[in-house]
Amino acid sequence: MTHYPFNQLVKNLFKTTQQVDVAFNTLKEKATEINAKYDPRSEFIRWRDSKEGKLWKRKQYQTQGKCCAICKKAIPLKGSHIDHIEPLSFSPHLTVDTRNMQVTCPDCNVAKGNRK
Repeated sequence: MTHYPFNQLVKNLFKTTQQVDVAFNTLKEKATEINAKYDPRSEFIRWRDSKEGKLWKRKQYQTQGKCCAICKKAIPLKGSHIDHIEPLSFSPHLTVDTRNMQVTCPDCNVAKGNRK
């Protein structure tokens, strides 16, 4: 009795398993790319760096009297931060909702962290 069919079956199974592993890893990479694209932080950064985001920041800065929304001290526009009043970690649906944003100095924004 020969074991050739069994040995061939094992080889084919091993080869198929390797192909499945490659396909699964490719799928994981694509899922990571898709998740990154729709990640609230990535979405915000794209908006912030857009013409619309820059225009909003300039207008909001003027509206706030060129002052930080938190400490109320005068700040330069360049280097100021856009802060989410309701943090993204709690309210990702407000990622690009300008009613949930304010211009702050870097110190206040960093100190605030993900608190309201």
